[in-house]
Amino acid sequence: MFVLVTFKMTVICDLDTVLFKRLQFLWLRIYVKPQVHRLSVITMKRICPNPIPWNKSFERLNHFAKEHPCMPPSPPKPLILAGWAFSNDTEKMQRWEETVAWANINGCLELVKGIPENEFYFVSEPTSYTIGPFGGPMYLPWNFDSKLIPSYEEITRHFEELKLRWSEIVGLELAHITRPISFTGEKARRLLVFADSSSRPPWGGWSHLSHLETDRRTFTKFRAVINKAIVPHQVDHIDFTTDTEPIAPRNGPQATHS
Repeated sequence: MFVLVTFKMTVICDLDTVLFKRLQFLWLRIYVKPQVHRLSVITMKRICPNPIPWNKSFERLNHFAKEHPCMPPSPPKPLILAGWAFSNDTEKMQRWEETVAWANINGCLELVKGIPENEFYFVSEPTSYTIGPFGGPMYLPWNFDSKLIPSYEEITRHFEELKLRWSEIVGLELAHITRPISFTGEKARRLLVFADSSSRPPWGGWSHLSHLETDRRTFTKFRAVINKAIVPHQVDHIDFTTDTEPIAPRNGPQATHS
């Protein structure tokens, strides 16, 4: 009798354990949602070869044109040296497409198809503005249009927007090493930003820009996302300071970091 009771209790306990595990599995499957990690993907657009491989490609095409009848007689000239500096991404891309089309029409496509992918120029957002004499946009509305002096309330509102959404605006990496301090200037069109002196920004340095165009454009994008966040207000300049307790100039309406 004792053995029988023990056997029955063992069976009941085993059944309870199986039932518990089954219910636990169902609960986890129904109510516990799996974590989804989403990665932001930046799509890079291929524009044209970098200047050196583009020039080598042009030399091959030019040599081919001298030995074969071609239409037009010569291949499109590459946008290198000054042509590179004073053309935007859209113009570079169009010129390269014209070059490929010329090679295709004249039966020498293989001369432009062998360029390795790592020798091409890529950007996330191709530019299309007219290039001015200093290698930047020819016309920026905020450099020419008359500007009104914003009220203290407007400046305060815009600055609070920057403070609250800084990491969302500039990205986590830059937000970790920078923070907005204040608007400065008579019309509050300069932004003073604290920068960690032990870190380097993607555009080169806190007091200078890289000689690489792709690096310099990261600063243009940095200023663009800030201006987008404070529309209709705009900043023309961004100044960086590595002082731990910077003193903002007081020559206009401003709101400061507290």
